Amino acid sequence: MTINSGIKKRQFWPNTVSLKWLRSPWAILASVVLAVYVGTTHKELAILLAPLGNFYLGLLKMCVLPILLSAITTSIGQLMQSSKATQYIKRILVIFPLGLLASSSVTVILATIMGPGRNLSTKTLESLGGLINNSSIDLEMALTGPIPEESSQSLASFLISLVPENIFSALSQGETLKVLVFSIIVGISLGLVRDRVTEPCFDILRAIYKTFNQLISWLTLILPIGLFSLLAYQLSQQGLDVMLSMMNFVIAALVIFLVVYVLSTLIIWQQAKTSFIKVLAALREPTILALATSSSLACLPSAITQLTEGLNFSRQTAHLVTPLAITLCRFGSVIYFALGSVFVMQLYDKPMDLGSAIIVIVGSIFAGMATSGVTGLLTLTMLGIVLEPLQLPLEAVLVLFVAIDPIMDPFRTLAIVHTGIATTAVIADESSGNTIITGLNIM
Repeated sequence: MTINSGIKKRQFWPNTVSLKWLRSPWAILASVVLAVYVGTTHKELAILLAPLGNFYLGLLKMCVLPILLSAITTSIGQLMQSSKATQYIKRILVIFPLGLLASSSVTVILATIMGPGRNLSTKTLESLGGLINNSSIDLEMALTGPIPEESSQSLASFLISLVPENIFSALSQGETLKVLVFSIIVGISLGLVRDRVTEPCFDILRAIYKTFNQLISWLTLILPIGLFSLLAYQLSQQGLDVMLSMMNFVIAALVIFLVVYVLSTLIIWQQAKTSFIKVLAALREPTILALATSSSLACLPSAITQLTEGLNFSRQTAHLVTPLAITLCRFGSVIYFALGSVFVMQLYDKPMDLGSAIIVIVGSIFAGMATSGVTGLLTLTMLGIVLEPLQLPLEAVLVLFVAIDPIMDPFRTLAIVHTGIATTAVIADESSGNTIITGLNIM
């Protein structure tokens, strides 16, 4: 019966080896070129393709919460049973804050030097003013009503909102941060029980992880189709006028994101102790997914897989640290808010003194972390956490960031994912790779 079952399985499932060409750079490049053509010349067709791209993105997101719940709970549970638990947690508590502080500080320095909001031409200022005036009617209710309240409330009740009152409600509503906190608490409890009765729980969680990880592997085979649909629609929605009026800011953001990407890649290369070509090959899939989906959570399974299988980092480290770094630290959002704050300060000719720099650096960290669990327009309103202490108006500039967000969102997501991978690589090296903490065989 076992032999026959194996034969039927091979006949039913497609040979994934023969479909690996769909993951090749050439297939990805062809889908990008075709998406650019359709998105810029056939906008009606690009809009029709949007549901297909959203369906693909939905399939990826569907796998995220089960993987997050199973991986974090199992990893922390095994970690708490390890003799190195205290030392390992200390490393996380040190490296995470240092990484956030470094990201925000470097961004403020680079933004101050480049000056994206300084010495703008009269024509550019008129274009920015016209964009605000033309869009003020559409956003009038949001700008004059709940936005300031939401920003202030999010900061004040951030810690309280972390604990889910109903985990099933949090799962059904996709509240990732609450699921993450629940996974951490349950993982700690399972690890401290130290009884054989907890082993079946770990077995079930490992089975859930393997199931959804396999589904992710199948979905990556049709990545060119999903990438084409998503990118074509995004390009059809971008306006050239907005791009030109915010050109200085867009260029500064792309340069900073590129610097962060390069630095993160060098850190990963140093920690992996392997060839640079192998590192680039391993980072290719998470990079493409981040740019295509603009969803850091959709990239989480790929990031973990490439860290463990592509670069041979500790499974324990990857399964525990990567979700925490991507979900909680939000390096890309921190960088973007720091740059946006400096940009607004320069627009209003507000000098950058030591006090203002500290407000921007620290405020951007809190604002970036507060974006965990929120999406859409509310994400950008978190910028008010930084601008309010600086006595700068969020309402007057929010529409500018909303207008260019389709352009910036993919790169912001890439920064979140890539710095999360680099942070994991640093902690994995600090934990002596695959040897210090063992006992988890989730893959």
